[in-house]
Amino acid sequence: MKRITHIGIWWDPRKPPEELEKDKTRIAEILRRMGMGSLFHPEQHFYDFHLEAGSKALETLVEELQTTPHLADSHIWVETRYTRQELESAAMLIWGPTNQAIEDDYYDFSAEGEEHRDLYKYCPACGAPIGQIRDFIAHKALMRGKEVSLTYSNQVILSERVGHLLQEHSLTGFELRPVRHYKKPYKGEPTLYQLKVTNMLPPMASPPTEFERIQHCEVCGTTTRYLKHTHFWGKIQYYEDTDIYYPKGVLEVVKDFNYTAEKFEELRVAHPYVIITQRVYRLLHEHKVKNWAAVPVYLVD
Repeated sequence: MKRITHIGIWWDPRKPPEELEKDKTRIAEILRRMGMGSLFHPEQHFYDFHLEAGSKALETLVEELQTTPHLADSHIWVETRYTRQELESAAMLIWGPTNQAIEDDYYDFSAEGEEHRDLYKYCPACGAPIGQIRDFIAHKALMRGKEVSLTYSNQVILSERVGHLLQEHSLTGFELRPVRHYKKPYKGEPTLYQLKVTNMLPPMASPPTEFERIQHCEVCGTTTRYLKHTHFWGKIQYYEDTDIYYPKGVLEVVKDFNYTAEKFEELRVAHPYVIITQRVYRLLHEHKVKNWAAVPVYLVD
């Protein structure tokens, strides 16, 4: 596992000349102390770095920025990169598509005479989706060449091949719901499925799982949160999702596909995460299914 920090430093070219020269001089000094003095150019106002956690260059940069935090880019984030061995040794993983080929509400309901436009019933107070009320409708041609897709409303859409693959290997914890084309059927129309997870896990172990920005609707009872995302190195703010932890006892109730009991993001787009088993991870890799990624889940006593 590697933790890579994406961090930038810059000076604002709109500043008065005297302040601008001070910032340029300071950035030249920071680069020199990082061992990267040759990168400095008086006309280059932004420097972007991808530095491994624990590296001397990152430690130096963060330390130097404590006295001039205004030189730090406003969006610094830490990316965790896992090895194949680490992913294959995890009993459970967070899973999801890596593209949004399928769009929501692409179709023209008035032309098709649809009775309901909304995919869900929504809470009248907070707008949280409560229950799906019809099959998903999409412009199916957009899915060509893709194996899985995440829609803007966080629905997982599968190709015919992937849907059949999951069924043929008797995976558990899900059902497949048909996806309809937004207009009349056409020759060669691809068969698509909406993945509907049917098994819900118990709550995560918290701590050590950390959350922030918890919201709750008193009308529908929906609660959403974010994995803790905001952190600080002294005066420097950065973003990194916390890891997810479950008690080891969760293995007694886990299926191949699972929803988290927790829902995430804002109330109006509240949705759970999808958790898969190692069986799903290996099956998708074995059959070279594309367009998805996974992150390990950790088990604690």
